[in-house]
Amino acid sequence: MKICMIGAGAMGGVYGGLLLRAGFDVTLLDVRKDHLDAIRRDGLKVEGVRGEHVIAIDAHANADRLPSFDLAIVFTDANATKDAAAIAARILKREGFAMTLQNGIGNVEALVDTLGYQRVVAGVSMNSAANPAPGRSAYTNAGMTSIGELDGRDTPRIREVARMLNAAGIETEIISDPMSYVWSKFVLNCGINALTAVTGLRSGEMYRTPEVNALQDRVIDEILLVIERKGVKLAEPDPRKKIKEHCRIRYNKPSMMQHIEQGRRTEIEAINGALVREAHALGLSVPYNETIVAVVKGLEKSRRQALHEPPIDYKQREAEAEAEARRG
Repeated sequence: MKICMIGAGAMGGVYGGLLLRAGFDVTLLDVRKDHLDAIRRDGLKVEGVRGEHVIAIDAHANADRLPSFDLAIVFTDANATKDAAAIAARILKREGFAMTLQNGIGNVEALVDTLGYQRVVAGVSMNSAANPAPGRSAYTNAGMTSIGELDGRDTPRIREVARMLNAAGIETEIISDPMSYVWSKFVLNCGINALTAVTGLRSGEMYRTPEVNALQDRVIDEILLVIERKGVKLAEPDPRKKIKEHCRIRYNKPSMMQHIEQGRRTEIEAINGALVREAHALGLSVPYNETIVAVVKGLEKSRRQALHEPPIDYKQREAEAEAEARRG
Protein backbone atom coordinates (compact mmCIF):
# COMPACT_ATOMS: atom_id res chain seq x y z
CA MET A 1 0.00 0.00 0.00
CA LYS A 2 1.50 3.33 -1.10
CA ILE A 3 0.91 6.00 1.54
CA CYS A 4 1.05 9.78 1.31
CA MET A 5 1.24 11.67 4.60
CA ILE A 6 -0.46 15.01 3.94
CA GLY A 7 0.94 17.18 6.70
CA ALA A 8 4.34 16.06 7.98
CA GLY A 9 4.73 18.09 11.16
CA ALA A 10 4.80 16.68 14.68
CA MET A 11 2.25 13.87 14.34
CA GLY A 12 2.61 13.35 10.61
CA GLY A 13 6.36 13.05 11.00
CA VAL A 14 6.06 10.46 13.77
CA TYR A 15 3.49 8.35 11.94
CA GLY A 16 5.16 8.68 8.54
CA GLY A 17 8.66 8.09 9.82
CA LEU A 18 7.79 5.04 11.90
CA LEU A 19 5.71 3.54 9.08
CA LEU A 20 8.63 3.89 6.66
CA ARG A 21 11.05 2.50 9.22
CA ALA A 22 8.76 -0.56 9.53
CA GLY A 23 9.12 -1.17 5.81
CA PHE A 24 6.07 0.55 4.32
CA ASP A 25 6.05 2.87 1.30
CA VAL A 26 5.56 6.43 2.62
CA THR A 27 5.90 9.86 1.03
CA LEU A 28 5.64 13.10 3.00
CA LEU A 29 3.84 16.21 1.77
CA ASP A 30 4.21 19.48 3.67
CA VAL A 31 4.18 23.22 2.95
CA ARG A 32 7.06 24.36 5.16
CA LYS A 33 10.22 24.87 3.14
CA ASP A 34 12.64 24.86 6.10
CA HIS A 35 11.18 21.59 7.38
CA LEU A 36 11.42 19.92 3.96
CA ASP A 37 14.95 21.24 3.35
CA ALA A 38 16.10 19.76 6.66
CA ILE A 39 14.50 16.38 5.89
CA ARG A 40 16.07 16.26 2.43
CA ARG A 41 19.47 17.30 3.73
CA ASP A 42 19.72 15.35 6.99
CA GLY A 43 16.81 12.89 6.98
CA LEU A 44 13.72 12.97 9.19
CA LYS A 45 14.75 12.73 12.83
CA VAL A 46 12.14 10.90 14.92
CA GLU A 47 12.91 10.85 18.62
CA GLY A 48 11.11 10.06 21.85
CA VAL A 49 9.27 7.03 23.17
CA ARG A 50 10.26 4.73 20.27
CA GLY A 51 13.92 5.69 20.41
CA GLU A 52 15.92 8.03 18.19
CA HIS A 53 16.03 7.39 14.45
CA VAL A 54 17.23 9.26 11.37
CA ILE A 55 15.06 8.20 8.46
CA ALA A 56 15.68 8.91 4.78
CA ILE A 57 12.22 9.64 3.42
CA ASP A 58 10.79 11.18 0.26
CA ALA A 59 9.41 14.66 1.08
CA HIS A 60 7.67 17.14 -1.22
CA ALA A 61 6.18 20.62 -1.10
CA ASN A 62 3.48 20.03 -3.71
CA ALA A 63 1.65 17.12 -5.28
CA ASP A 64 2.16 18.00 -8.95
CA ARG A 65 4.69 15.28 -9.75
CA LEU A 66 3.72 12.67 -7.22
CA PRO A 67 2.60 9.17 -8.24
CA SER A 68 -0.80 7.75 -7.34
CA PHE A 69 -1.37 6.50 -3.81
CA ASP A 70 -3.57 3.91 -2.15
CA LEU A 71 -3.92 5.83 1.12
CA ALA A 72 -3.65 9.48 2.12
CA ILE A 73 -3.31 10.07 5.86
CA VAL A 74 -4.33 13.64 6.66
CA PHE A 75 -2.39 15.25 9.50
CA THR A 76 -2.62 18.90 8.54
CA ASP A 77 -4.11 21.28 11.05
CA ALA A 78 -7.86 21.74 10.68
CA ASN A 79 -7.45 25.08 8.87
CA ALA A 80 -5.97 23.23 5.88
CA THR A 81 -8.35 20.26 5.65
CA LYS A 82 -10.22 21.50 2.57
CA ASP A 83 -6.90 21.97 0.75
CA ALA A 84 -5.76 18.53 1.93
CA ALA A 85 -8.98 17.01 0.59
CA ALA A 86 -8.37 18.57 -2.83
CA ILE A 87 -4.82 17.19 -2.83
CA ALA A 88 -6.07 13.74 -1.84
CA ALA A 89 -8.53 13.81 -4.72
CA ARG A 90 -5.63 14.44 -7.12
CA ILE A 91 -3.16 11.88 -5.81
CA LEU A 92 -5.33 8.92 -4.82
CA LYS A 93 -5.97 6.00 -7.10
CA ARG A 94 -9.57 5.45 -8.15
CA GLU A 95 -10.00 2.91 -5.35
CA GLY A 96 -7.76 4.87 -2.95
CA PHE A 97 -9.03 6.40 0.28
CA ALA A 98 -8.14 9.01 2.89
CA MET A 99 -7.92 8.73 6.66
CA THR A 100 -8.10 11.65 9.08
CA LEU A 101 -6.70 11.52 12.59
CA GLN A 102 -6.93 15.29 13.08
CA ASN A 103 -8.14 17.26 16.06
CA GLY A 104 -11.49 19.03 16.03
CA ILE A 105 -14.75 18.50 14.19
CA GLY A 106 -15.52 19.17 10.54
CA ASN A 107 -12.49 17.35 9.10
CA VAL A 108 -14.37 14.15 8.23
CA GLU A 109 -17.13 16.18 6.61
CA ALA A 110 -14.65 18.19 4.53
CA LEU A 111 -13.02 15.02 3.21
CA VAL A 112 -16.39 13.39 2.48
CA ASP A 113 -17.55 16.49 0.59
CA THR A 114 -14.59 16.14 -1.78
CA LEU A 115 -13.92 12.40 -1.92
CA GLY A 116 -17.28 10.82 -1.13
CA TYR A 117 -18.45 8.84 1.87
CA GLN A 118 -16.97 5.51 0.77
CA ARG A 119 -13.45 6.92 0.31
CA VAL A 120 -12.98 8.23 3.85
CA VAL A 121 -12.13 6.48 7.10
CA ALA A 122 -11.72 8.25 10.41
CA GLY A 123 -10.31 7.93 13.85
CA VAL A 124 -8.45 9.58 16.67
CA SER A 125 -4.92 9.46 17.98
CA MET A 126 -4.27 9.67 21.70
CA ASN A 127 -0.56 10.03 21.01
CA SER A 128 1.34 13.27 21.56
CA ALA A 129 4.13 14.73 19.48
CA ALA A 130 6.09 17.94 18.98
CA ASN A 131 8.07 19.53 16.17
CA PRO A 132 11.04 20.98 18.12
CA ALA A 133 12.96 22.07 15.02
CA PRO A 134 12.82 21.74 11.23
CA GLY A 135 13.31 18.12 10.20
CA ARG A 136 12.52 16.75 13.68
CA SER A 137 9.45 15.05 15.16
CA ALA A 138 9.39 14.16 18.85
CA TYR A 139 7.09 11.33 19.93
CA THR A 140 6.30 12.54 23.44
CA ASN A 141 3.56 10.14 24.55
CA ALA A 142 2.41 6.78 23.23
CA GLY A 143 -1.34 6.22 23.34
CA MET A 144 -4.01 4.35 21.43
CA THR A 145 -4.93 5.09 17.81
CA SER A 146 -8.56 4.16 17.10
CA ILE A 147 -9.73 3.89 13.48
CA GLY A 148 -12.84 2.70 11.68
CA GLU A 149 -15.05 2.82 8.63
CA LEU A 150 -17.70 5.53 8.78
CA ASP A 151 -20.44 2.92 8.30
CA GLY A 152 -18.98 0.62 10.95
CA ARG A 153 -18.08 -2.22 8.58
CA ASP A 154 -15.11 -4.50 9.16
CA THR A 155 -13.21 -4.22 5.86
CA PRO A 156 -9.90 -5.54 4.51
CA ARG A 157 -8.59 -1.99 4.07
CA ILE A 158 -9.20 -0.92 7.67
CA ARG A 159 -7.59 -4.16 8.88
CA GLU A 160 -4.56 -3.48 6.70
CA VAL A 161 -4.16 0.07 7.99
CA ALA A 162 -4.37 -1.19 11.58
CA ARG A 163 -1.85 -3.92 10.80
CA MET A 164 0.63 -1.43 9.36
CA LEU A 165 0.35 0.99 12.25
CA ASN A 166 0.78 -1.76 14.83
CA ALA A 167 3.80 -3.06 12.93
CA ALA A 168 5.25 0.45 13.10
CA GLY A 169 4.94 0.48 16.89
CA ILE A 170 1.85 2.73 16.93
CA GLU A 171 -0.73 0.79 18.93
CA THR A 172 -3.97 0.73 16.94
CA GLU A 173 -7.46 -0.69 17.38
CA ILE A 174 -10.40 -0.96 14.98
CA ILE A 175 -13.66 0.62 16.17
CA SER A 176 -17.19 0.42 14.81
CA ASP A 177 -18.29 4.01 15.52
CA PRO A 178 -15.38 6.36 14.77
CA MET A 179 -17.46 9.53 14.96
CA SER A 180 -18.23 8.89 18.63
CA TYR A 181 -14.46 8.81 19.19
CA VAL A 182 -13.95 11.96 17.10
CA TRP A 183 -16.50 13.80 19.25
CA SER A 184 -14.99 12.44 22.48
CA LYS A 185 -11.54 13.68 21.43
CA PHE A 186 -13.15 16.99 20.47
CA VAL A 187 -14.59 17.33 24.00
CA LEU A 188 -11.18 16.49 25.51
CA ASN A 189 -9.44 19.07 23.31
CA CYS A 190 -12.05 21.74 24.06
CA GLY A 191 -11.52 21.22 27.77
CA ILE A 192 -7.72 21.38 27.69
CA ASN A 193 -5.95 22.76 24.64
CA ALA A 194 -7.15 26.38 24.57
CA LEU A 195 -6.66 26.76 28.31
CA THR A 196 -3.02 25.69 28.02
CA ALA A 197 -2.60 28.14 25.15
CA VAL A 198 -4.01 31.15 27.01
CA THR A 199 -2.34 30.42 30.36
CA GLY A 200 1.00 29.08 29.14
CA LEU A 201 0.58 26.25 31.63
CA ARG A 202 0.88 22.57 30.78
CA SER A 203 -2.02 20.29 31.66
CA GLY A 204 -0.61 19.14 34.99
CA GLU A 205 0.19 22.72 35.97
CA MET A 206 -3.37 23.82 35.18
CA TYR A 207 -4.72 21.02 37.36
CA ARG A 208 -2.57 22.23 40.26
CA THR A 209 -3.51 25.90 39.90
CA PRO A 210 -6.85 26.20 41.74
CA GLU A 211 -8.15 29.24 39.85
CA VAL A 212 -7.42 27.68 36.45
CA ASN A 213 -8.76 24.30 37.57
CA ALA A 214 -12.03 26.02 38.56
CA LEU A 215 -12.16 27.89 35.24
CA GLN A 216 -11.76 24.59 33.43
CA ASP A 217 -14.82 23.25 35.26
CA ARG A 218 -16.93 26.14 33.92
CA VAL A 219 -15.63 25.51 30.40
CA ILE A 220 -16.48 21.81 30.71
CA ASP A 221 -19.99 22.66 31.99
CA GLU A 222 -20.68 24.52 28.75
CA ILE A 223 -19.16 21.81 26.56
CA LEU A 224 -21.25 19.05 28.12
CA LEU A 225 -24.41 21.14 27.89
CA VAL A 226 -23.91 21.51 24.14
CA ILE A 227 -23.20 17.78 23.74
CA GLU A 228 -26.33 16.90 25.72
CA ARG A 229 -28.60 19.29 23.80
CA LYS A 230 -27.18 18.19 20.45
CA GLY A 231 -27.66 14.52 21.32
CA VAL A 232 -24.13 13.52 20.35
CA LYS A 233 -23.02 10.00 21.23
CA LEU A 234 -19.62 9.94 22.93
CA ALA A 235 -17.31 6.96 23.21
CA GLU A 236 -16.18 8.24 26.62
CA PRO A 237 -18.85 7.61 29.29
CA ASP A 238 -17.55 10.25 31.73
CA PRO A 239 -15.80 13.02 29.76
CA ARG A 240 -15.34 15.35 32.75
CA LYS A 241 -13.54 12.63 34.68
CA LYS A 242 -11.44 11.82 31.59
CA ILE A 243 -10.37 15.46 31.18
CA LYS A 244 -9.46 15.84 34.85
CA GLU A 245 -7.56 12.54 34.98
CA HIS A 246 -5.66 13.51 31.83
CA CYS A 247 -4.66 16.86 33.34
CA ARG A 248 -3.69 15.29 36.64
CA ILE A 249 -1.00 13.05 35.13
CA ARG A 250 0.08 14.72 31.88
CA TYR A 251 2.60 17.50 31.32
CA ASN A 252 2.81 17.50 27.52
CA LYS A 253 2.36 20.61 25.39
CA PRO A 254 -0.89 20.38 23.37
CA SER A 255 -0.56 21.47 19.75
CA MET A 256 -2.47 24.72 20.38
CA MET A 257 0.03 25.73 23.04
CA GLN A 258 2.88 24.91 20.64
CA HIS A 259 1.28 26.95 17.84
CA ILE A 260 0.86 30.01 20.08
CA GLU A 261 4.50 29.78 21.18
CA GLN A 262 5.59 29.55 17.54
CA GLY A 263 3.38 32.43 16.39
CA ARG A 264 1.36 30.12 14.15
CA ARG A 265 -2.35 30.01 13.45
CA THR A 266 -4.08 27.63 15.86
CA GLU A 267 -6.95 25.19 15.36
CA ILE A 268 -9.22 27.16 17.69
CA GLU A 269 -11.98 27.42 15.04
CA ALA A 270 -12.22 23.62 14.80
CA ILE A 271 -12.19 23.16 18.58
CA ASN A 272 -13.66 25.74 21.00
CA GLY A 273 -14.73 27.94 18.08
CA ALA A 274 -16.71 25.01 16.69
CA LEU A 275 -18.23 24.44 20.13
CA VAL A 276 -19.40 28.07 20.18
CA ARG A 277 -20.98 27.73 16.73
CA GLU A 278 -22.76 24.55 17.76
CA ALA A 279 -24.02 26.28 20.91
CA HIS A 280 -25.37 29.27 19.02
CA ALA A 281 -27.14 26.97 16.55
CA LEU A 282 -28.90 25.44 19.54
CA GLY A 283 -29.72 28.83 21.08
CA LEU A 284 -27.27 28.32 23.95
CA SER A 285 -24.94 30.84 25.55
CA VAL A 286 -21.38 29.67 26.27
CA PRO A 287 -19.59 32.77 27.58
CA TYR A 288 -16.53 31.00 28.98
CA ASN A 289 -15.78 29.32 25.67
CA GLU A 290 -16.52 32.53 23.76
CA THR A 291 -14.00 34.37 25.93
CA ILE A 292 -11.34 31.72 25.48
CA VAL A 293 -11.77 31.82 21.69
CA ALA A 294 -11.33 35.61 21.70
CA VAL A 295 -8.21 35.43 23.88
CA VAL A 296 -6.63 32.74 21.68
CA LYS A 297 -7.25 34.87 18.60
CA GLY A 298 -5.66 37.84 20.33
CA LEU A 299 -2.63 35.75 21.29
CA GLU A 300 -2.34 34.45 17.72
CA LYS A 301 -2.13 38.02 16.47
CA SER A 302 0.29 39.31 19.11
CA ARG A 303 2.68 36.35 18.78
CA ARG A 304 2.61 36.52 14.97
CA GLN A 305 3.45 40.23 15.13
CA ALA A 306 6.25 39.64 17.63
CA LEU A 307 7.86 36.69 15.88
CA HIS A 308 7.15 36.98 12.16
CA GLU A 309 6.40 40.61 11.25
CA PRO A 310 8.49 43.81 11.13
CA PRO A 311 8.45 46.01 14.25
CA ILE A 312 5.34 48.18 14.45
CA ASP A 313 5.66 51.97 14.44
CA TYR A 314 2.96 52.73 17.01
CA LYS A 315 3.37 56.50 16.70
CA GLN A 316 2.54 56.13 13.01
CA ARG A 317 -0.41 53.89 13.93
CA GLU A 318 -1.71 56.53 16.37
CA ALA A 319 -1.39 59.29 13.79
CA GLU A 320 -3.34 57.19 11.29
CA ALA A 321 -6.00 56.40 13.91
CA GLU A 322 -6.38 60.07 14.85
CA ALA A 323 -6.73 61.02 11.20
CA GLU A 324 -9.34 58.31 10.74
CA ALA A 325 -11.27 59.57 13.79
CA ARG A 326 -11.27 63.13 12.46
CA ARG A 327 -12.77 61.88 9.19
CA GLY A 328 -15.57 60.32 11.20
